[in-house]
Amino acid sequence: MNFKKVKMYDLTQFGLRDMSECGLALRQLGKDAHTTEEVSNRIIKYLYENLISKDIKEKSCVLIRMFQTIPYKQLSHELQEYASKLLNNQSVTPNLKCLTLLSTAGEKPEWNLRQKSSGHKAIPLVNKAAIAKIPMISRLIQQLGLDPGQVLEEDPNLLADLEQKMYNVFYVADAFGSPYIPAQKSFVIPFNIKSVIGFGGLLPSGNMFVVLMFLKVKVPRETIDLLKPLALSVKIALLPFDRGKIFSSSQDKDQTVSQNELKYKDRIIEELKSENATLNQLLDVSEKSTLIQSDRLEKAIAEEQKTLEKLQITHAQLLHTEKMSSLGQMVAGVAHEINNPINYIHGNITPAQEYVQDILELLDMYQQEFPHPTPEIKIKIAEIDLNFIKKDLNEIIRSMEIGTERIYEIIKSMRSFSRFEKTEFKQVDVHEAIDSTLMLLESRMKATTSSPKIRLIKEYQELPLVDFYAGQLHQVLMNILSNAIDALDEYNEQRTPEEVRKNPSQIKVCTKILNKEWVVISIADNGLGMAEEVSKKLFDSFFTTKSSGKGTGLGLSISYQIVVEKHGGKLLCYSQPGKGAEFIIQIPIRQKIS
Repeated sequence: MNFKKVKMYDLTQFGLRDMSECGLALRQLGKDAHTTEEVSNRIIKYLYENLISKDIKEKSCVLIRMFQTIPYKQLSHELQEYASKLLNNQSVTPNLKCLTLLSTAGEKPEWNLRQKSSGHKAIPLVNKAAIAKIPMISRLIQQLGLDPGQVLEEDPNLLADLEQKMYNVFYVADAFGSPYIPAQKSFVIPFNIKSVIGFGGLLPSGNMFVVLMFLKVKVPRETIDLLKPLALSVKIALLPFDRGKIFSSSQDKDQTVSQNELKYKDRIIEELKSENATLNQLLDVSEKSTLIQSDRLEKAIAEEQKTLEKLQITHAQLLHTEKMSSLGQMVAGVAHEINNPINYIHGNITPAQEYVQDILELLDMYQQEFPHPTPEIKIKIAEIDLNFIKKDLNEIIRSMEIGTERIYEIIKSMRSFSRFEKTEFKQVDVHEAIDSTLMLLESRMKATTSSPKIRLIKEYQELPLVDFYAGQLHQVLMNILSNAIDALDEYNEQRTPEEVRKNPSQIKVCTKILNKEWVVISIADNGLGMAEEVSKKLFDSFFTTKSSGKGTGLGLSISYQIVVEKHGGKLLCYSQPGKGAEFIIQIPIRQKIS
C-alpha cells in the first residue's frame, strides 16, 4: 500500500480539521491488508511519519508502538517461549492474556522491528497483582476506563457492552519523574521525553489494543479530547482482522479461531454490528469534541472581542489623554504669556494710584492758593466735571486692581489645569482643586441670553491633604462639573422662564471626612435626572447621553479609572428622573503604593 503523506500534524496545535483528516486516513489503512500485524504496522508508520513539531522541525514521536492483548494459545511458538520465560516456565493456561507488541517505530534502528524488542514482545497478564507491578500498564488500563479484572476476563460476551464505551486516552503531561513512565535514566532523560499519550479500546473478541506514543513535545490538555476519535478510527481499521490471522510470518502457527468456535456467518454479523456500533461511537465522540472545540472557539472569540474593545477604548483614551496633554501645554503657555503683562500692570497700579493722589493733592493746593481762576479755567472745570473725576479716579484704579487680581486667580487655575499631563504623586488640597476648577467654569454658570444663571452652593468641611496624582483630581472634577452644567443647560432648554424662576438651577458641592480614612466629595445638580438603566451605564466607555457631536463618552469612564483603579476609591452616581443627579467621589486620604 502506498503511504502518501497527506498532511503533517502538530499535536501542540491539533485542531478539529486535523482530527477529521487523521481519523479518515487511519480508517482507510486496513484496505488490502491480510493480518492484524500488517494493519498495525501501517497505522504506526503513518503516525510516526506524520506527527511532527513545527517548532523543532522534527518528528514528534521518539518511539511509537501498538500493543494488543492476545490469548497465549494464539501466540507464535517464539512468543510463547518468550512469555514462558517471563513466568519462569510456570504452567500457563491457553487463555492467558498477553500484552503483545504488534508494531513499533522510533529513532533507533532496533525500535523499528518488533522482533528486536528486549522486554515488551509479549507481557503475560497473569492476575491483578501482576498488572499492578507494571505501573505504566496499570495506569494505562485505568485511564482507558477499564478494571484490570476486565482485561483478564476470559469470556468476551461479558465485555460486549464495555466494548462500546471505552475510548478514553492515557495521558502523562510531564514524563520526567512520572512514576507511570519507567526507564527514566535510560530512556526518558536521554531522549528528552516530555509527554506520553496512549489511546485504544476493546475489540469484539474481548482483546484490548493500545497505541502508545512517547513524545519530545509538550502536548496540551486540550488536544487529548481530540485524540479519542482516533482510537475509534484505529479500531475500525482493526475490526476486519479481529479473530483472524494476527502475524504476517509464515513460520507462525495458525492463529485463527476454528470455524467450530465461531461460525463464519456469525463472525461476519458480529463484525458488522461492532463496526456499526463503533461508527456510532465515532460520530458521538466527534460531535462531543466538536462541541467542546466550538465552546472553546466561542470563548476565544469572546475574549478576542473583549480584547479588541479594550484596545479601542485604550486607543481612544490615549488620544483623549494626548489631547488633554496638548491642551494642558497650550493652557500653560497662554497662562505664562498672560502672567507677565498682567504682573506688569498689577505691579504699576500702586505707584500709579500714588501719583494720581499726589496730583490731586497738588490740584487742591492750587485751588486753595488761587481761589479765583480765570474764566477759561472755570469753563474747563465745568466741562470735565473736575469734582466727579477726583471722586471717580480712585474707584477706577481700585477696579483695575480688583481686575488684575481676578486675572491672576484665573491664571492660577489655568496652571493647575495645565498639570494634566504630569504624573507626579503628591498630597493635594481638595478644596483648592475644586475652587480652581470652578474658576475655569465660572463663565459657563453665568446668565446669558440663551441660558439662566446656575447658582453655586459650597459646603466644605475641613479636610487634610490627600494623596493623589497631580492634575488627575482636576480632570475628574472638570469632567463631573462640566457634565452637571451640560445637564442643567439641557434641562433649562425644556423649561419655561416661569419654571426656571420657581426652581432655579443650582450645583451643590460638599466635602467631608468619612471614618478618618476617606475624603468624600459630593457634586449634585437639580437637573432632569436619569433613569436607573442609564445611570448604570454612565461609566462605560463611549456611553453618552449627549446629542451627537457633543460628547465622546470617555470623560466619566476615564474619571472612573482615575478614582477607582488608580487610587482605590469609589465613584458613584445616584439619580432619579426629575430629581437631578449626585456624583459621589470617595478617595482614601493615604495611598498604599510601593
